[in-house]
Amino acid sequence: MKEEIEAEKISSNKVGTLLDNLMRREDKAFDRFVFALVETNQDGIALLLDEKSAEAHIATRNTSRRTNNHPSSTASPAQTLAPMPGVSNLELQQLISMFMSAATAGNQTGNAVSASSASGSVVAQPRDDNEDTVDSKHEEERALAFINGHSATKEMKFTVRPATNLHLVGHHQVYRMNRGLTRGRVLIINNHYFLDSQLAARVGANYDRMNLKKLFEQLSFTVEIHDNQCTKGMRELFEKERTHADHEKASMFILFILSHGSQGNVYGSEGEKLSIEDDITSCFTPEKAPLLAGKPKVFFIQACQGEIKGKLYASDSHENEAMSEKDEEVSKQMGDLKIEDKKGFVPGYFKKADVVMSYATVKGYLAWRHTDFGSWFVRCLVHVFSQRAHSEHLLDMLTEVNSLLTKLKTEDSCGQLAEKSDTLTKKLYFFPGADPRTDCSVPK
Repeated sequence: MKEEIEAEKISSNKVGTLLDNLMRREDKAFDRFVFALVETNQDGIALLLDEKSAEAHIATRNTSRRTNNHPSSTASPAQTLAPMPGVSNLELQQLISMFMSAATAGNQTGNAVSASSASGSVVAQPRDDNEDTVDSKHEEERALAFINGHSATKEMKFTVRPATNLHLVGHHQVYRMNRGLTRGRVLIINNHYFLDSQLAARVGANYDRMNLKKLFEQLSFTVEIHDNQCTKGMRELFEKERTHADHEKASMFILFILSHGSQGNVYGSEGEKLSIEDDITSCFTPEKAPLLAGKPKVFFIQACQGEIKGKLYASDSHENEAMSEKDEEVSKQMGDLKIEDKKGFVPGYFKKADVVMSYATVKGYLAWRHTDFGSWFVRCLVHVFSQRAHSEHLLDMLTEVNSLLTKLKTEDSCGQLAEKSDTLTKKLYFFPGADPRTDCSVPK
């Protein structure tokens, strides 16, 4: 393991290689490494990697030191740590030294930990909000480390918590989510390879597909994945999907497009463009997809929307109010009411109602992807949804995704800001762990 780490030329890669090796072992090596960090007084890094385990080790260490009546020491973990299989205590000390050196390289002004990306390092930036508590700062640091791959393998490790908001089931301002055997269908189109030589392979994209599938299956959705689809293939999939029989008993529909893109478009695997509005979302209006009328339809576009790099600038605030719609503006949705007959109106559906558009980046800008762990946006989304879906509604979670996304940056200080718009008429909760066939009560 030591040789593999030393072979990495970039400091941040050394960190990722070390932690990836520790996480893949089945001998509690990661916990022992956290323990070794605590024993050598590296409490801050230990808390960042695994707060719960580190706090337990810190408490045990402090109690022991008080009992033995001696101050904090820099004792070697060899004095207290059971050896890791295949790793001597001397090697363990060397690993700790390498880790500390790599984790702090290039970051002399803060405590952020970085990870390599397609364009450089993704860095967790300290928050400037003076109202943050110590606990919230630790939570953010751990989330960023998790997203960057420091404390997770390429397949993100999480378990979605059961819903704690079942009292909202049946509320007139909450979408119904108990229509059938599942919440609905999630269609994922993942274009990884392209015939056009101008469009590079999207290295790391398969990790997005894997993590999204895991997330939405835990949220009680049926997930269908199609890789490397040309524009004709995508149109055929949309045509089939809009009339899919499962939508009759579905509560909602979700579509992910993971591909290259330009403003307002995504690319098929042959290098041709599809218009997001004219060729994709237009397939799922109430007229063309009547089984989804009145039900939420959520479109996630993980693709560049231009060539501009999102440059970060020094500021007293990270607020970007213009980039997201306020809930009260949902009523501005456009479209015509259906008329049943000449006698008058019946409650109908606006043509563009009940839709959420979520873009990985704003118009004109690039979207960043980590070649070892997947795209920034998808990784942030999976993390926030897995941690918050038990209690928060979709739009609030997407705001949190954006907040987390803005803390990431490349080595040349480029960042990313997601964009969303919606015409929802109610709040959308996933109610994870609840039975999608009934009143969403937790199944026994």
